[in-house]
Amino acid sequence: MIFNNIAVIPNEKKDPFFEHTKNLIGYLLNIKDKNIFINEIYKQKINNCVVKYTNEEDLYKSCDLLIVLGGDGTILRIAAKASRLGKPVIGLNLGRLGFLSAVEPHEINLFDNLFSGDFKIEERMMIDIEIIKDSGVIQVGSALNDAVITHGAMSRLLELDLFRDGAKITHYRADGVIIATPTGSTAYSMSAGGPIIDPDIECFCVTPICPHSLVNRSLLFSPGSVLEILNKNINMDIYLTIDGQINIKLDENDIVRIKKSEFAAKLISIKKHGFFDVVRAKISEKF
Repeated sequence: MIFNNIAVIPNEKKDPFFEHTKNLIGYLLNIKDKNIFINEIYKQKINNCVVKYTNEEDLYKSCDLLIVLGGDGTILRIAAKASRLGKPVIGLNLGRLGFLSAVEPHEINLFDNLFSGDFKIEERMMIDIEIIKDSGVIQVGSALNDAVITHGAMSRLLELDLFRDGAKITHYRADGVIIATPTGSTAYSMSAGGPIIDPDIECFCVTPICPHSLVNRSLLFSPGSVLEILNKNINMDIYLTIDGQINIKLDENDIVRIKKSEFAAKLISIKKHGFFDVVRAKISEKF
């Protein structure tokens, strides 16, 4: 795969003076026959006449590759959009953990691998989420990491039923429940006691949050499963959160339906280490 048209996605919160963004652009412009695209909203702040400025929709359509500056949250947001157009994504980490970002700011020369062919594209399973209400079905969106159902400010246990393909699996009395992809298994799901899952394995991981039970176990389901969670709570503020980006209030008897997305996120890896090398380096010194 040849990358001639490259979209650079700045993050003004992580890079308020656009120092890292301008450094990356300068590096890319030194490579022959490469077109650099940036959202037109940053034109005055980037102030580079060689860069091609366009609206967000055309930005995604025009590029062969998206380089995202920021942390994991930024990668999640951009990868979900890019997946629908089959565009690969790579991150320059400006966050804390940067588990999904392939390159640190001091490693910018590693981007040479993108143009020498020394890289691989990892396809990561995503999930589609919808809410079934009495009035109809609401399409919520897609997630690369997880869908989380939890309460608001009140510290009361939630009453939730879990179904798979229409058959009831279990009832939860807990602070909430996490439905994670293998990519999301190293995020909130892991913090709640869920397993770390090799992203080459496609599955759903359902983990209760602080369950009121003597048994605290995650459940794994095949990627062909359709999972449904019934909200049985009355007069409580219950929320569905998608990849930490989208937050939707649920009503009593709402059903959250989750299934494997037809789209996959394409994340570029340009380092020689594997998934568990990243886990060991980013999360634990002794894994």
